[in-house]
Amino acid sequence: MKKFIAVIASALLATTAFEQAATAADANDAQKAQMKANSEKMEAQADANKKKAEAQSDAAKAQASANEDKASAQADADKKAAKGAKATTAAEASGARNDAAKAQTKANKKMQDAQAKADKKKHDAANDANVAQAKADEKKVEAQNDANKKAADAKVDAAKKQ
Repeated sequence: MKKFIAVIASALLATTAFEQAATAADANDAQKAQMKANSEKMEAQADANKKKAEAQSDAAKAQASANEDKASAQADADKKAAKGAKATTAAEASGARNDAAKAQTKANKKMQDAQAKADKKKHDAANDANVAQAKADEKKVEAQNDANKKAADAKVDAAKKQ
């Protein structure tokens, strides 16, 4: 009878040890899944940050280009205005004023166009950054969902083995 009880006790211990090992393996799979999800989330955010930085750089370049165009247009207008100061007759002065006014109007149009172009590029860059962040957020959610599913599966497997 003692031998019979010892055999049963031994079998129960072996079964319990096997169940604990299986439960530990399931928990380990869930941890691995969470680590993978964390890695994927960090990668997605890094990609979004890179795209945001590129978008900001593009916007800054567009604004710098617009500023150069505006300065060039104003310099052209200023040259025309300076001719008026050199005029020696009333007719020359009147012609120079007309030329200066036309040049200033043209410069203003160039400045407005340059700024509008820069503003559009900034808007596009902001949209690109928003899209990149949205995609990153979506990838992060998918990665976390995968990890959660693996953890839930591991719990179900552990419950079945008990």
